[in-house]
Amino acid sequence: MLRQLRAGGYGPALVVLCASAVVVTASCLLPSDMERYWLADTGRWSLAHGRILESLQGSWYPSRPWVNEEWLVGIATAWTQQHGLYVLLELLFAACTIAGVAFVAYEGIRTRTHPLVACAQVGVTAIGAVFFAQDRAQTLVWALLPALVIVWRSRPWAAIPLLGLWANVHGSFPVGVLWMLLHLDRRRAAPFALATLTTLANPLGWHLWLFTIALARNGRLAEYVSEWTPALASYTGVLVALLALGPLWLRLPAGLRVHRPINWGNVLFLAASAVGTVIAIRYALLLFLTTATILGETFRTTAQPMPRVARAAALLFAAMVLALGGKALLQARISHDRLFGGLTSGIAFAPCAPVVRGERVFTDAFQIGSLVEFAGGSANVDGRIDAFPLSAIRNSAFVLRHPHRASAVVARSGASTLALAGTFVPPQRIWRREGSCGGVRLYRRRAPT
Repeated sequence: MLRQLRAGGYGPALVVLCASAVVVTASCLLPSDMERYWLADTGRWSLAHGRILESLQGSWYPSRPWVNEEWLVGIATAWTQQHGLYVLLELLFAACTIAGVAFVAYEGIRTRTHPLVACAQVGVTAIGAVFFAQDRAQTLVWALLPALVIVWRSRPWAAIPLLGLWANVHGSFPVGVLWMLLHLDRRRAAPFALATLTTLANPLGWHLWLFTIALARNGRLAEYVSEWTPALASYTGVLVALLALGPLWLRLPAGLRVHRPINWGNVLFLAASAVGTVIAIRYALLLFLTTATILGETFRTTAQPMPRVARAAALLFAAMVLALGGKALLQARISHDRLFGGLTSGIAFAPCAPVVRGERVFTDAFQIGSLVEFAGGSANVDGRIDAFPLSAIRNSAFVLRHPHRASAVVARSGASTLALAGTFVPPQRIWRREGSCGGVRLYRRRAPT
């Protein structure tokens, strides 16, 4: 491998990898996803009671409690937070994301992909990593899926503990089962069966499979969670899908020669991932991580090496990655997170949670880690916004998009407390300002006179 690296002209791809590592590490050390509040709550409950919390009564999907499919990450979050070591978990998430980009670079070298195409593969994945790098359980997939692909080639028995771990940290583990199934032969039949059975070794058993399958494509989620939105529903989704398949478009002008025999498992997985991306943007992650493997093993480019062009492309991709990461960090609202003892990017709502707990709250500040109550149940506003009735989500959206309608919308909500991060200011004759928590303003309904 080192010989191929020195002789094959793959240095430019590694330049992009280094730029990605810088941005990913900064993104994870300055977290912006509020799911860590939810994870810390579930983990603290498990540590306090000495058993795994199987369902989250404060979060609903769509009419029953959300399944605690990320229980192991929740315990790790709570333990590191309690001991002031949460930075270690942030570094783990960063390392997993970097491992995914490094895997794409490794696959380009292993399959002897054209250096320019390999550079583009790493560049495209690095751009994806800028947006996927967060301190949340799904970030671990950046390392879990590549690890499974590697061990399934030569050490299929190692997939058994790996898939068992995956089933206890994130609900995307069926993707690993699909990869093994599409690359199955007689020698791998027994490891496949045992690895699949190992996924049942979780606190929920086979019910985790049922929940995951039901969650994989739920029309209600797509209506208000952006990553579940179909790719063709927006310009952003179309660009994400085209970008994830960028290595394919670049191979066409480089000239293609099909490897014989064709590995149809690779082709089917690529097709499934592409269809999944059309259904929901979140599945683009599979394309980011596997196109280098699948296309490198299926097609051989015939164009001559272009070292100068590859170096120029590397500088362009590295600049894009650094610019996108820098823009995201500079535009973010930075606040001190007292719960986790560091800086965070986003709205710091945790101090408000005790103030609004148990009340009927109307909020336009989603993903802020708080208990909010609507008709139909209460839920944590931490990314699990599927917990709310769809009408409440739409009403809150009106506050953001149509401030002149907000008064009527808020009046219909039946709320006793408002938690607002937008520009809307409620009528003072009805609502009294109670202070603020971070960037969120709190209002209480005045008693009738």
